Amino acid sequence: MTDVLVLGSGVAGLSAAVHAAGAGLSAVVMTKGELPDSATWYAQGGVAAALEAPDSPTLHLADTLTAGAGLCDVDAVRILVTEGPERVRNLIALGAVFDVTGDGEAAVLALAREGGHSLARVVHAGGDATGAEIERALVAAVRATAAEIWEGWFSTELIVEGGRCAGVRAVGPAGEVREVRARHTVLATGGVGQIFEVTTNPALSTGDGIAMAWRAGAAVADIEFMQFHPTALHHPSMPRPLLSEALRGEGAILRDEHGVAFMVGEHPLGDLAPRDVVARAITRRLRERGVDHLWLDATAISGFAARFPTIWRASQAVGLDPETDWLPVAPAAHYLSGGVCADLHGATTLPGLWACGEAACSGVHGANRLASNSLLDGMVFGPRAIEAIVDGRDGPGESGVLRGVDLTIRPPAPPVSVVPDPAAAAADASPAELRAELQHEMTLRAGVLREASSLAAASAELVGLRDRSAALASSAPDAMELRNLVAVASILVDAATRREESRGTHTRLDFPERSDRFLGRFVRSGAGAPELVPLPSIEELPSTAGASA
Repeated sequence: MTDVLVLGSGVAGLSAAVHAAGAGLSAVVMTKGELPDSATWYAQGGVAAALEAPDSPTLHLADTLTAGAGLCDVDAVRILVTEGPERVRNLIALGAVFDVTGDGEAAVLALAREGGHSLARVVHAGGDATGAEIERALVAAVRATAAEIWEGWFSTELIVEGGRCAGVRAVGPAGEVREVRARHTVLATGGVGQIFEVTTNPALSTGDGIAMAWRAGAAVADIEFMQFHPTALHHPSMPRPLLSEALRGEGAILRDEHGVAFMVGEHPLGDLAPRDVVARAITRRLRERGVDHLWLDATAISGFAARFPTIWRASQAVGLDPETDWLPVAPAAHYLSGGVCADLHGATTLPGLWACGEAACSGVHGANRLASNSLLDGMVFGPRAIEAIVDGRDGPGESGVLRGVDLTIRPPAPPVSVVPDPAAAAADASPAELRAELQHEMTLRAGVLREASSLAAASAELVGLRDRSAALASSAPDAMELRNLVAVASILVDAATRREESRGTHTRLDFPERSDRFLGRFVRSGAGAPELVPLPSIEELPSTAGASA
């Protein structure tokens, strides 16, 4: 039995694994692909952190709360912005190389500004290859430790014994099924972008950790808040090449089909408005005008190839020159702000199970993640979970998003067996075909713009897809991924139906305004129905020092 089992190999999981090894804990890192395969690798934007004056954690906190549309947990955000700068410095000490300005001793980190930020505070690597550099540095750091690395292992279900998580059951590269026992299991399995047709997420982003935790009875929340990146390159390739917000920070302008710079009339920040505002503005025009893309004009950016080499190569690959051509763009599913509910130390409602990164609902993102806070989230809360384990914590406390949540273990949802049922009817389609159906329905009916009728139709389709996916007499990873996608999509649609307002990345055409009735989180545990848990008022929150202790 290992001390810590880390599921996932993105920034959150690898940060946790490095920290565990440094603390003298035995650790296993399990990933369904190869170690470098994760959504982190695709991240272009950067890491937001208040590293120097005139910036400050207070300013970073204010920008994060504004973007989160009233649903951030203030203490979780305080932790993110106060601990973030030191985590960035720790990553540099591990070998990550970020872009600088100046030479020799005069060199300082180059800071960029992105949408929703009041000033430049985002560090980048390789111009627009920040995620790839962070992944490279963390993979090297993990390989240098004594941690065991299990590549090609797909976790299928959590082992729950005596009311706590005791590890996972997993399917190996050759189809073998094994139990992996651990005193503590850290979910860092990433997001769910594959429930939509167009996404910036890799094919492995299928919500496996969220679905497993929910089936085991752990609480999940904020699943309705899927952030769509407004400027993915409109091209058949998948995952969609991302056109970083840093382009607009450097002066790129969104234009409609007539060349009009339309964001000026949409928001005081214009093209630097928060992502949800920009995604809605683009989607509304696409619907009204019957077009499938608009344009990003980045021709004013000098030295484009050197400043944004990844985007330059992606553009060149499809025959475009960003220095002379406008780039076709449309929104793509990008980041899930919710996930498995975790307190300020990463503990979930299931003792022995911890969650961090995109798989977690820690409260730092609220209804809409601020640009470049995602990598920071993994860098901060992955190590915090390990620190709590070292300190002897074993279960959740009433802090962060778990304030006001019933911590009683709920009956689990119906399990998904990895053993084929010989009595099951033969499926009428392959996992790939059923995944495509799911993605089409979710994009059409539960995407950027939603309403009661579309969500009801999506819910009905999901019932059918659940039954058809259950009929797949297969324990292969693609069949299990499909079942996980259907489970998380169903939770999303249910919460989106109940949230009769528009807030952050959740937009209801039939309820276009925010409502104080929904100033809270829809928390769902196991087989239970979602419950709206109100947010505490600012006056009810403990002090910053108490929250981060």
